[in-house]
Amino acid sequence: MPQSKVVQVDKYQTLKVINGQVEKIDLRTNAVLDRLGPAATDPASADPYRRAAKLRADAGIANTPPAVDLGGNCPTDWNQQHIQSFTTTWTVPPAPSDSTSTGTYFIWNGLAGGALQPVLQWGNGTAAYRIANWYYVGGQYAHGTYKSVSPGDQLTGTIQYVSQNGSNYTYKESFAGYPDQDVTVNRTGSADGVIECYESYVGGDATKNPNASYERMTNITLADQPGYSTPATIGWAGDSSKPILSRVISNSSSNGEVDLYFVNSPS
Repeated sequence: MPQSKVVQVDKYQTLKVINGQVEKIDLRTNAVLDRLGPAATDPASADPYRRAAKLRADAGIANTPPAVDLGGNCPTDWNQQHIQSFTTTWTVPPAPSDSTSTGTYFIWNGLAGGALQPVLQWGNGTAAYRIANWYYVGGQYAHGTYKSVSPGDQLTGTIQYVSQNGSNYTYKESFAGYPDQDVTVNRTGSADGVIECYESYVGGDATKNPNASYERMTNITLADQPGYSTPATIGWAGDSSKPILSRVISNSSSNGEVDLYFVNSPS
């Protein structure tokens, strides 16, 4: 992504589309901290990955990362609506066997194809694990403050619907036990569809992936808003044209599990 399209916020700040403009707002005072330009309106504007590809193409950036495999490594259920909360627990995996690698990969659960995502990352300039809550609004990417974590630490990422005011929908993203990393998200539409994802940019190099076979995404819990019935199961699906790199252990909406494989397909 172009650096100009990624901003950091803290738990007292948010991005919001106001009169067609993306603005950085202080949640305590409602003051405008920064004006980030017109909100994206192109057909890809609602999809963070299609938007990223368009921005790279517009900038003439060569050697772009490969397309994210939203099937093999990222099972989805696009049909979930009226979501009140979506939670997943996982354990920080071992570091890559190449412990000096700053090759980037992300492990996360999310809504709206990844427009809201509590993210564990390795790399991105640092040979270490960090967490941050990411989101995408009006063509602008934002992340909360980073926090270092270590292999073996347990993470629980939650995305929570807060309120709706007309066409404005408010959500909160958090990691349990890390309140300073919380972010508030203001969207011009509801966040529909759930996803679990291992998103890697290390070119299939096993030495730069976690030194393990797979990640267990556990205690997957989906709850619908009051007045709607939460389904008993989640209809996880992938892309049948891609290698099998994930396995649904339980499709329960109250204690589900999806395993995400780092390199080799499950046998």
